[in-house]
Amino acid sequence: MTNIYPLIICGGNGTRLWPVSRTHSPKQFNRVGEMGSLTFFQTAVKRHWEQGYEPPIIVSSMKHRKTVHQQMDEIGVHGTIIHEPMGRNTGPAVLAAAHVLSKTDPNGLLVVVPADHVIEGDLNSTIMAMKPAAEAGHIITFGIKPRYAETGFGYITDGGPIIDQPGLRQVERFVEKPPTRKARLLVESDIAYWASGLSMFSAKTIIEEYSRFDPDTVEAVRQAVEHGEQRDDGLLLSGIRFGEAAAEPTESMVFEKTDKIALAPLDVDWSDVGSWTAMYGISQSDAQGNVLQGDVIAVETKNSMVRSANRLVTVVGLENVIVIDTEDALLVTRVGHDQSVKKVATHLKDHKRVEAEMSAEQQREKTSVSEIVASDKVKMSTARVVAGEALDHRSEAACEIIMVNGAARVESGDEARSLREGERLVVSAGEDHKILNRSDDTIEFMILEIETAAQDDDTVLSLANYG
Repeated sequence: MTNIYPLIICGGNGTRLWPVSRTHSPKQFNRVGEMGSLTFFQTAVKRHWEQGYEPPIIVSSMKHRKTVHQQMDEIGVHGTIIHEPMGRNTGPAVLAAAHVLSKTDPNGLLVVVPADHVIEGDLNSTIMAMKPAAEAGHIITFGIKPRYAETGFGYITDGGPIIDQPGLRQVERFVEKPPTRKARLLVESDIAYWASGLSMFSAKTIIEEYSRFDPDTVEAVRQAVEHGEQRDDGLLLSGIRFGEAAAEPTESMVFEKTDKIALAPLDVDWSDVGSWTAMYGISQSDAQGNVLQGDVIAVETKNSMVRSANRLVTVVGLENVIVIDTEDALLVTRVGHDQSVKKVATHLKDHKRVEAEMSAEQQREKTSVSEIVASDKVKMSTARVVAGEALDHRSEAACEIIMVNGAARVESGDEARSLREGERLVVSAGEDHKILNRSDDTIEFMILEIETAAQDDDTVLSLANYG
């Protein structure tokens, strides 16, 4: 019996749903609705955690490894996890999964599932019906009948039935994000489908077809798998090898070139939730057309979305607005006018604003040093080291470390000692040492530096990973 493995690719860098979505917490890892609801990623995983499927294969960034494990644990799901040392688009991600699967089940089928889409309806019945076609060597892309002329989506046009495969259609052509007039013509033609981002093929087929068009990338990814590091939290691909792969999507590298491509229409409600307006559209509204999430009071307001993370938000006399309030950032825009949110996120990144990268909660959880007092003679800082990381410390001044919360291992040269809560360690001027956190919780301590007339004000603090 041929096995089917959901392949969930957690890409994206968190710009279109800012300020909830950020580089370190992209859309897929954020909840779909109210507090307590599943995240986009968890919803995608649970959708295919049923009879007929094997445990999923997850491809994600190394920086999101803890989030992936935490969210899978929350829903009681296990699977194969592959960590990318850097993003190389969907093509290399799919290849990495195919190479990993080919070692144990070369004829196994992969169903590529976007981690950040919303799908309502009987998706799995159509996938299971396409199993014989995928076993026969077809590369199947799933299409959605368009509801309107969307210029931000790709389209697939129907080339007619494939005689020996019930429900499967030939692909006439792909159309990538057409202008408005062309999008309207495609919708009116009644033979066009939105490209859903879902696809299905065997590991053997995708490797063979990819090898026809870009053998160098296939070999680079194979080497990245072979020379990867098998860790407790998944396979970390070789950065040197993976970096040699062409950073291209599977669609342009294979789907648009191969003669094995086929189209399977889907009868489901689907959205890629590419904006807050789209999020508003998929959410349950009240009698006034409002979507209110969190501690929100709306007075004389209609057709609006207001979302609060952790405080009371009130809106009065508004219509067709979107208000997204987080601990450290507030977004206010009009329904239908929020496609430029990405420009805000880009502006923040260009100006190196931390709000583009991580939330206030993530900032608190990050290994960091914060100066609280500074004078010509005395400098005092607070420091925190998250679980599994270390802080490299070197001060040209005499220094005292005071452990405030938790316990650390302090290494200097060939010597090492434990520093527990409430204990102090005096460090000589110019001495290099490393403060390591081997616990499962964040540790906190203070650093007090005392200058003398013979010493320069030169303290070096840097972060280092500790395996």
